[in-house]
Amino acid sequence: MRLRVLAVLGALLCFIAVILSVLLLRSISSTTTQDVQLSRLAAMNRFVQLASFDNDPLDIGALQLEMDTYSELFNEGLIINIGGRQLSSGNIDPLDPVVSTAMRDASINLEQTELQDISPFSSSTAVLARPFGDATQVLGSVILQANLEPARSTILRGWSIVVIATLSACAGLLLLADRLSTWVLRPVQQLIRAVSELARTQKPRPLQAAGPPELRALSRSFGQMAQSVTDSLEQQRELIAETSHQLRNPIAALRLRVDLLKMRLGAQALSGEVAAVEKELRRMENLIDSVLLLASAEHRVSEANSYSNAQTVETQTASLPAAAMLRDEIERHTARAAQLKTPLLLKIPQQEPDEIYVECNEYELQMMLEELISNALKYAAGAPIELELTAASRTVEIAIRDHGKGLPEPDLALVSRRYWRAEPAGQIAGTGLGMAIVQSLAKANKGTLSVENAVGGGLRAALQLPRGQASVAAGANDE
Repeated sequence: MRLRVLAVLGALLCFIAVILSVLLLRSISSTTTQDVQLSRLAAMNRFVQLASFDNDPLDIGALQLEMDTYSELFNEGLIINIGGRQLSSGNIDPLDPVVSTAMRDASINLEQTELQDISPFSSSTAVLARPFGDATQVLGSVILQANLEPARSTILRGWSIVVIATLSACAGLLLLADRLSTWVLRPVQQLIRAVSELARTQKPRPLQAAGPPELRALSRSFGQMAQSVTDSLEQQRELIAETSHQLRNPIAALRLRVDLLKMRLGAQALSGEVAAVEKELRRMENLIDSVLLLASAEHRVSEANSYSNAQTVETQTASLPAAAMLRDEIERHTARAAQLKTPLLLKIPQQEPDEIYVECNEYELQMMLEELISNALKYAAGAPIELELTAASRTVEIAIRDHGKGLPEPDLALVSRRYWRAEPAGQIAGTGLGMAIVQSLAKANKGTLSVENAVGGGLRAALQLPRGQASVAAGANDE
């Protein structure tokens, strides 16, 4: 934005400077031309007066002497036609088409005393003609071939000074435009960075008051708004976490009373009412655990995006053997998978699979894999579930693919939304927070979660996480 503003402002200022310089150039040319024209007209008028005297031999000799002196002094040619005689001096050719045309026009009382504006690129000579006589006839004419070279040199010097001054003025104006645009736009750029950082880290960035008064007021207003938004988000997180934590005690007390009631009722405790109460208790416990876990995951995302906590986040991650982590998760879910008659298949690269490490928090990686595998077992039981590990130069992808019904395309974008559940899932236990938790934990570990319909049917959930260094993990294990 600064470059665009600078380009427009600089172009406008330079355009004004160029317009002024053009006016100055034309003024110099016009003034010099006028001076030359006035001086040459004065000289021609003098020769007209000399030629108007009685043209005896002595007068003709004096006139020729005056003409020769003038031509030698000013390096200009003269032709005077009088009484059928033609006197000439200097380097002028009567047969030159321009000179002959001027002589012919003067013979019919047409004078040529106007000069075109002189410039460094115009001709070095110009022909002027002045007829003279009485009221009834033309007695003669004075033809002057003016030397414009001194005038051209004078104009060239003046133009050079104007051009140099214009270039200097343009450079100064561009520098002024740069300073002005920087002064005006620096607060705007700081505000843009602060907005981006607030969206990423949910923490306000202090803005330095600079620029025009309006932008200073805007920076102060944004700082106050950002602080209010941050405080509100923090209060919401604390409220959710504290409320969920405080609900544990009454739910634990309620479960204790249900267990005591079951002991007192004995065989009657198997009634549907008691089972329904236990089911709702389990649902509330799962919901509270999920809410607390989601709050913790979102807090980790905020820490991971904050520059001030970058070192703390790095200490919470480690290089983990991805294949070993997947094998451990398969072992944990083997009993449940066997109960649901769902094979768990592991696909890993055949070339040195033990050297594929993933940079992640170990507990959080276990939680993500737990949620994705449990989700596949809930919604696609009875069909194989494939756990696939692939590695690139900087990332590792862990994909869990089931062979269930999949999801309609419009629903894929809603998978990680809080409390959203697919339509057929009404009879399946769950809170609708699992995928949101996985997505938040993936972001906290500088990774991503993508969900798509697999080729051939089913759903494919893939975690993209940074690839770790084998040496780091090996060193940690040696200790």
